[in-house]
Amino acid sequence: MVSETKRTDLDRRELAPASGLREFWYPALLDKKVGKKPVRLRMLGEELCFFRDDKGKVAALSDVCPHRGASLAQGDCHFKGTVACPYHGWVFDGEGQCISVLSEGPNSRIPGKVQARKYPTQTLKGMVFVWTGDSEPAPIQEDVPEEFFEKESQVLYRIADWPVDWRVALENSMDSHVYYVHRDSILMFARGPLDPYGRSPRIRPVFVGNGFNVIWGDLQAQGNPRRSWGFKDYFNIMRGKLPYQDTHKGLGRWPKSKWRLLLNWVFVPANKRRWSRPPTTTNPLWGAGHHLPGMFRTDMRTHMYTRMCVPIGEGSTRIVYYHTTRPGSLLGRIYERVQFLLWHNWVMNIQFSNQDAKIMVPQRYDTQEKLSGTDAEIIQWRKLLQRVAIEGREVLKDLQAEHLAKEMDTTEAEGFAVDQLQEQGLEDVPKFLAGSVSGDD
Repeated sequence: MVSETKRTDLDRRELAPASGLREFWYPALLDKKVGKKPVRLRMLGEELCFFRDDKGKVAALSDVCPHRGASLAQGDCHFKGTVACPYHGWVFDGEGQCISVLSEGPNSRIPGKVQARKYPTQTLKGMVFVWTGDSEPAPIQEDVPEEFFEKESQVLYRIADWPVDWRVALENSMDSHVYYVHRDSILMFARGPLDPYGRSPRIRPVFVGNGFNVIWGDLQAQGNPRRSWGFKDYFNIMRGKLPYQDTHKGLGRWPKSKWRLLLNWVFVPANKRRWSRPPTTTNPLWGAGHHLPGMFRTDMRTHMYTRMCVPIGEGSTRIVYYHTTRPGSLLGRIYERVQFLLWHNWVMNIQFSNQDAKIMVPQRYDTQEKLSGTDAEIIQWRKLLQRVAIEGREVLKDLQAEHLAKEMDTTEAEGFAVDQLQEQGLEDVPKFLAGSVSGDD
């Protein structure tokens, strides 16, 4: 058993603040949502006021008027490029400078002496991004995916608020829940028989921009059971020649009805075409995986799927989905937009994600955990947070240089909390981390 002191040392959850990591760029709202009236939005525990500056660009100020604490977003934009506090008419420009006091008249001595906090903003692909830190903004290219800077790419969005801790929402994409929680989703119907992660928990972390990706399993040629299934496989399952029902000792079979596989047949040709396509990106810094401050990406070959967890406050998270394609023509752009609205948005961002949200709403983040081998990705994520919390975001550049100097396919598994894995019954942890022994051996 690990001592209580050691256990505390290994539990890195408290290093990720409940209100979010501040020294990063976050998506805030769609540019089109900011019109003639100011817009109030809560992010990272702060209230922000969005309006258009004198150049027509979206600006962001603290929503708290420095005079008496009224909400600026409740006010009006009487003059181009400004917002006026609803209480006494203190007028602020896009830089946060008080330039007039309507309740005191043109002879007021306040203008030029009072400053509201300004949050740097940039608008890319119709999305307004906000720098929430206290320091000078980092280059936005470090925190925002590459497709936002490409002329040919098209990014479509869905935004939803969840009553869920942002840390819970993000770690949701790092464990083995998919084959259980989502067993009745359309997306999983299209994937084929359920192969739990525990059957192939071989781990290889590789560095990506501002984060990491963990490769589970080996190549198909090396015996990875999580492979693509064809018509012959389905036929043999229906005949009972291939196992599908999992038998659990002392419990019997888990009744995953094999008749549901009939739906899979519809998707077999489409899936084969999809996986025959090249990866959406070859840039190792913006590939699939987890990126700080709260991003998860997966390459679907037809598009890049990105889920961004933006803390609203303690216990609430704004989920921003990016659906990225690179259509080569106007007709292609229209087709991708229609397909997103009629299919992808509902299948992935609504049905699939709502199954996650239902589970996570009552989930705790302050209880003692009993981790399994399939939680190694979560351990890796928390270790990265620890490095950033202690050394600052500049450590990410050192990690980039370190990992990009290696071949992605040969990056060594390192940095896992060995004591925690041993406590879960893993005797030969080094072999496990090297990928030569599975978590349930």
